[in-house]
Amino acid sequence: MNSPEPNRLTQTRGKYAAKYGHEIDDWSALFLTETQEHFQSLEIRVGKSIAAIDRAAMELKGRKRFLQFQDRGQALFYGLGVSAPYSIAGIVISVLFYVLIRHRQQYAEHQRILDEYQNAPAYRQIMEQGKIIEYDKMLYLQLTPLPKKGKVQIGKHYVYDSQGKRVLVPLGSQ
Repeated sequence: MNSPEPNRLTQTRGKYAAKYGHEIDDWSALFLTETQEHFQSLEIRVGKSIAAIDRAAMELKGRKRFLQFQDRGQALFYGLGVSAPYSIAGIVISVLFYVLIRHRQQYAEHQRILDEYQNAPAYRQIMEQGKIIEYDKMLYLQLTPLPKKGKVQIGKHYVYDSQGKRVLVPLGSQ
């Protein structure tokens, strides 16, 4: 800032002496005068900012729109019209997350079974075409003997090996 005029320094020294009863030197008076000028300019800027904020607040108050409804039903439908799209979108997103998480868990379980049992892919056709029955509170895969003529149906027929005394269930050719 510009150096203050000498009577201003004298006025500052006089004010200080009157208020506190002590004399101050020229440098202190200069510092107090400079500080006072800074505070005055800050006070002016703060006042302008407050006035601008007040004007903006008045403009915002003027822009408010008040709604009046004739009855509660009309107000309800207005509220549904405003909030229903967001609610529906939230529900749809929640359902999608649920479905994705559930499928991910099922996929992980299937993958674990395939990794644990090396022969699982060979049983695929039996799982698709086989018939499961309940007999004496137990579940059984129902098979019939292989016909003399005709095609072998995987998951439906078996072959009895009398020499090995075993039942052979066709799984398909490799």
